[in-house]
Amino acid sequence: MAAYKERLKTDLDRWIGAGLVSADKRDAILATIPEARRMDAATALAWVGGVLFGIAVIAFIAANWEALPKLARFALVLLAFATFAGGGAWAAKNERPILTNILLTIASLVFAAAIGLTGQIFDIAGDPRAAAYGSGVAAFALALAGRSTGAATAGLIFIAFGDFTDRQWFAGVDSEAPWMLIAAPLGAFLALRWGSSALAHASALAIIYCFGWFAGRVEAEASVALFLSIILGAMAAGARWFFSQDRPFSGIFYGWFTAAALVFFAFAGYLPFFGDANSANAGIAHRIVWLVLSGGVLALGRFDRHALVTAIGVLSLICAIFGLLADLSLDLLASAGVFMLCAFIAAIAGLALRRSKTS
Repeated sequence: MAAYKERLKTDLDRWIGAGLVSADKRDAILATIPEARRMDAATALAWVGGVLFGIAVIAFIAANWEALPKLARFALVLLAFATFAGGGAWAAKNERPILTNILLTIASLVFAAAIGLTGQIFDIAGDPRAAAYGSGVAAFALALAGRSTGAATAGLIFIAFGDFTDRQWFAGVDSEAPWMLIAAPLGAFLALRWGSSALAHASALAIIYCFGWFAGRVEAEASVALFLSIILGAMAAGARWFFSQDRPFSGIFYGWFTAAALVFFAFAGYLPFFGDANSANAGIAHRIVWLVLSGGVLALGRFDRHALVTAIGVLSLICAIFGLLADLSLDLLASAGVFMLCAFIAAIAGLALRRSKTS
């Protein structure tokens, strides 16, 4: 919403200068656009204080653990969870969303601790992955019950712990599918639905790590990396559409998916697919396409006024240049010819875009 309001200010100034809109309407039009929500200092301190309080409760129970009988331990664990979960329900009923979010996040942390402590109380030897997955499911349940983005983020973290515990994650086609294949899309949906920056970052990374899991369980071939790069590029295009529609925090997915698409494309150039592994021409062809794609991402980021996408394009362009120079064995004359060709292509593309914009 903030990006849209900034673009609207620029457009209004241009329209006023062209005589399409009267100057006295500018403030009234801008007043119809709500300000984007930002976390102020008080809210940030409340989050820090709430999480530290939850950790303090867990630490207090652990400190007095040996002095309590088993039933008292179990009752204390249940009481701590019920207190925070009930407090979150009370806050939700009284329409206090920030307090609800904090309390349910703490409740998800307490529940995760309670699973391990309950097993210790009754000497239950369980699967560590089951404990992590159970904590993740409970955190998502709390998140859905109270629209808690913090609990949903905690759920993604717990499920990631379960996926990486006692597992050879890149163990080939016979390895178990990670639970993140379900949790990551759910987290992304909730991030867009509830407009959460933190949950958007966490779920975008979780989705990318699912792509990494798929790439790791099959043979290392360029065709696979290219296929995943195309899928991520399509997802980036979809996120860009949401970004153009001013959906809150869709630009985060736009940036992360663009970066992941370029990374997978870059890896594809160093895997067996482009003919003989010792073929310099095949490597150079990939680097030139990589340069063109990086330049396109850079131009797109500037066009969309998306700082992260612009930065990704710049970094990818630098990496592609280094890759090309390495393939050319630092032959400066050949490097000059390739870069001259790229500059020529960029100039032609820029002129074409300018003409299409003015026509």
